[in-house]
Amino acid sequence: MQRRACPTRVNLFKRRAAAKVKATMEAEAQLLARCRRGDADAWDELFDRHYAAAGRFVFQLASDFSREDVEEVCQEVFLLVIRNLNSFHGESQFQTWLFRIAANKARDFREKQHAAKRGGGKHRSRSTPKTPKPD
Repeated sequence: MQRRACPTRVNLFKRRAAAKVKATMEAEAQLLARCRRGDADAWDELFDRHYAAAGRFVFQLASDFSREDVEEVCQEVFLLVIRNLNSFHGESQFQTWLFRIAANKARDFREKQHAAKRGGGKHRSRSTPKTPKPD
């Protein structure tokens, strides 16, 4: 006979898990507020908390990226986070927002790689006249 969990015990675990998530989100909100005020230690903490996870996420998206590629993408991601933190309103978890930026940057990086392989990565607009070749 299987033993079923006591409903009150299950509810207790759910309440504890919910309280833990809420506390984590509140701590994250306080950290982000410190970052917005320009606290350098807060930026260091934010970076330390999320950089490795962002790198793993980028590598999962593009396992053919080299370590250097992943590092470059992550650096671009965190530069965007620094520039655009005020656009994060806390409607999702910070890491969700960060991973969306990382996914977009990984896609952009791959497109640059493919463009470089096709033609040096330089795109000439139609309005740009061709440079005449010397005779």
